[in-house]
Amino acid sequence: MILATDILGNIQSNSAAFDALEKDYLALDWFEVDSGRLRRQTTGGRDIGFKNSKGTSLKNGDVLFHDTKFCVVVRVLPCLCLIIRPNTQLEMAKICFDIGNRHIPIAIRSESELMVAFEEPLYHLFEKQGYSIDREIAVLEQTQTLRIHQWTRNTKFKVTLAKNIHESFIDTASN
Repeated sequence: MILATDILGNIQSNSAAFDALEKDYLALDWFEVDSGRLRRQTTGGRDIGFKNSKGTSLKNGDVLFHDTKFCVVVRVLPCLCLIIRPNTQLEMAKICFDIGNRHIPIAIRSESELMVAFEEPLYHLFEKQGYSIDREIAVLEQTQTLRIHQWTRNTKFKVTLAKNIHESFIDTASN
């Protein structure tokens, strides 16, 4: 069994370091990329155990192990997703509120497009409310996902929304 504890790089951002090696893929579902410990078999039949020592989410292309012959690379599997396209900022807020109340991670694909893992009740809710929605097979990347794991009365921050999504910010020092 291969034992790994760190992410050694990414073949998408540093392909030259891993070009000469055989790629053996570790297929993961979108919800497994935050796991602290994994024990799986790669597509090539190798057993691998991974303990996420830094606690960072795994991404497509992350290299978990390599030697002189091969490397083990993460492949996030595509899944059925809901693609929601709000027309206004108010619709965006309402949609995010409905999704957030269900504790579902929201992936933002663009300024006017949200993506979540497909859930039948959520699909029917948005369909009933008249939002523009589609079903699509896609990879849910955690790097684009908004999640709040913990909220307390002591948590203090202020979210400022601007006309452009890129100008919005979260002030963590706010009272």
